[in-house]
Amino acid sequence: MHMAQQPIQNGNLAPGAGAGMAPLSSSPSHHPTLPWSNGIPSPPRILVPPPTLINDPASRGGRPGTRQPLNYGAPPNGISLSSSQLLANSGILPTTLQDWRYESRREAQQILPHLYLGPVSAAKDLAYLRRENITLLIAVRNNVTARHRLLNAYNEIAKDPELKARIRFESVDVSGNQELIASFPIASKLVDDHLYNNAPLGFIRRKPNGLPEQPPNPGKTLIYCESGNERSAAVAAAYIMQHINCTAVQAIQVIQGRRFCVCFDDSMKYLLTGYEPIWMARRDVEIQQLTAAAAAAATQHLNAIFGRAPQESGTTVKKSKRGIEEAYDDEDMSGGDASMLTDLDAARFEKREGTAPFSDSQASAMSLDDAMDV
Repeated sequence: MHMAQQPIQNGNLAPGAGAGMAPLSSSPSHHPTLPWSNGIPSPPRILVPPPTLINDPASRGGRPGTRQPLNYGAPPNGISLSSSQLLANSGILPTTLQDWRYESRREAQQILPHLYLGPVSAAKDLAYLRRENITLLIAVRNNVTARHRLLNAYNEIAKDPELKARIRFESVDVSGNQELIASFPIASKLVDDHLYNNAPLGFIRRKPNGLPEQPPNPGKTLIYCESGNERSAAVAAAYIMQHINCTAVQAIQVIQGRRFCVCFDDSMKYLLTGYEPIWMARRDVEIQQLTAAAAAAATQHLNAIFGRAPQESGTTVKKSKRGIEEAYDDEDMSGGDASMLTDLDAARFEKREGTAPFSDSQASAMSLDDAMDV
């Protein structure tokens, strides 16, 4: 049995076609209240400007064509530094994009005067390690890879007794990229401790402007993974953030300017951006502790000079934050009305109504009003 087709004119049913059927309208009866997207909900992307070449003749005695990194902006301590000043004071090396070759991805690049980044093949190059005087290797690898003793350059180094006695091997083993955020401070401490291992006693690690001070005999470190482009690059970026007091985007730019083949996907950028406030908070706590220790030492020194008795520091017990129930109890004891406080607190949520995803169009609303009048 075949049904007869209804005649259509201009997208609508012809008059009289289909008894009791309303004609179709080309205008929708509703429209979305807010903009809609067909994509999967995701956080905004973190855009990292590509490394460029900046000519700054003033920084190299007036010679034109000097390769300079991007202007990395002001450090967190508020001291504004130009690109040439940051280059000269923090140890950031000029970009090497003009000299980049495809074969360079199989080699290690010097990111900072004491920090190198590259693949596992560079960690097994004994001639390169000896020439660059690298004395610490940090492998960033998966737990499965570590269990099978892969990416272990120490087996190759053990063939040379001289390098075996001089080079130390460490590893950062994680089950996934999300665990890297817990390994960032561990790897950064390894690099810093090795950097100042041979520094003279009492060496000050930071300059007055907050930038690092390079020791006379720095210990050099090579951070590597299988390709030298992903996990090891993230660990190097986290260290650069702490070492020169910069943001995650600036640290990525520093690495891209030296090793152009690194790959920071969106998840890795979010990971580094999430780590940024963590290390900043730790830095602020460390600064406060150092300031308090310096003030206590100065007070003790003055007391010793003037023969004053040392004052005993009283211990203060930090009170926990009061809950809303305690606030109501205090109000009852003072003769107040606790129910009034509850009503005032609940009044904040009275006008928080949800938004309908769609709303009726004007023509649909008018036709609905006409139908109700009838």
